[in-house]
Amino acid sequence: MTLKVISALVLTTIFWLGFIFVIFQVPYPESLTSANTTQLISFFVPLYLSLIFTLNIFLKNISISASLSLGLIFLLILKALDSLNLVTGLLILISVYLLVSYFKKGGSSGLTLSSKIPKLHSLRRRRH
Repeated sequence: MTLKVISALVLTTIFWLGFIFVIFQVPYPESLTSANTTQLISFFVPLYLSLIFTLNIFLKNISISASLSLGLIFLLILKALDSLNLVTGLLILISVYLLVSYFKKGGSSGLTLSSKIPKLHSLRRRRH
């Protein structure tokens, strides 16, 4: 195994251990709606980071991993609030798909396909 793979596995393990620590140490509320901000942050942030780095091991793209993890967290929150239905589930899936497809492109760094916009190109020439 290379150093990159080992460091990714160690980082993922650390975040999962942190999430397990939060599960056992932070007092859990009666329901999600009665939870205070500290409880919510201490649960969802380690879960989000654990999911990101776990997915990143397989996908090798941190942006796509973060998008998928965010979608899973949103689905989990909606399920806990008993608000998950066909419409909200489809909206989250569509938004995650759009985010993933945007980050999959990767090749273009600008807003246009052509890197030479005539007005900007002529302005750059006048300055130099």
